[in-house]
Amino acid sequence: MRTSSAHGSAAERLVWAAPGLDLAALGLDSAAELFAPTAALSPRLETLERSPARARFRLPLPGTPDARGNLTGRPGALGTGWLWLSTYSGGLGELLRARCTRPRSASLAEREWNLLCHLRAQGVGTCEPLLVGARGAGLVSARSFLLVRAPEDAFPLPRWLRTDGIGAERERGLRSLGLMLARLAHAGVEPRALRAEHLWLTPSGSGECETHGDDRGPRKNKLPGVLLVEVGGARLARGPLAGDAWLAPLLADLATSLSDAERAALAALALGGA
Repeated sequence: MRTSSAHGSAAERLVWAAPGLDLAALGLDSAAELFAPTAALSPRLETLERSPARARFRLPLPGTPDARGNLTGRPGALGTGWLWLSTYSGGLGELLRARCTRPRSASLAEREWNLLCHLRAQGVGTCEPLLVGARGAGLVSARSFLLVRAPEDAFPLPRWLRTDGIGAERERGLRSLGLMLARLAHAGVEPRALRAEHLWLTPSGSGECETHGDDRGPRKNKLPGVLLVEVGGARLARGPLAGDAWLAPLLADLATSLSDAERAALAALALGGA
């Protein structure tokens, strides 16, 4: 669902992932609190990342205890849990790149939104996008934000390898990772620099249900789930990714975490699917 409104001389665009959602579901009165969150939402916010171009925060939904254990209102249409809020103020070069390369988008937040929607349609696990907003009626919008549901019961790949990636679970997790990377390549989304911390894993048996193809009914997917949580700077190619340059940063990142045989098997799965 798309809604838009004007504030002074700058147009404001808000796009929700589903109809029936509104700012009240977030416990907010105005989208201005999402464009400039540090002043409006404190002390509910927890800062995760801050750079000149992007800041990322963790924010509890109403009814979810915040980091201090205080309740933040009654649950709304989105239920309880945590959100990641990213705000963008990119330079002209980045904004023109977002406008002129696929997926063509008027702001950095809308570009990430478009990439997330494309990836999810291609079967690649990502954070669930909920709301995107941008300000500005010109060719590009310098101020924008993206709101997604934060991963639950999932851990960054480096942590998973240290704590849960042991024995048979390690084999299942690396197979699931390879298959997910193959879907990423098939989707034609080339990350700017794919790193291990951009990939989060859930425990075996916590993924989507799958069917047997007979009358035994559905069963739980036994492979760990894999989420790509960072798509900033990615581009959408005109077809499946060719070559292995896109995979090289991840394999280098895993040089001390995986054996040579494990990295070779991971690359074979990822590139074979492409």
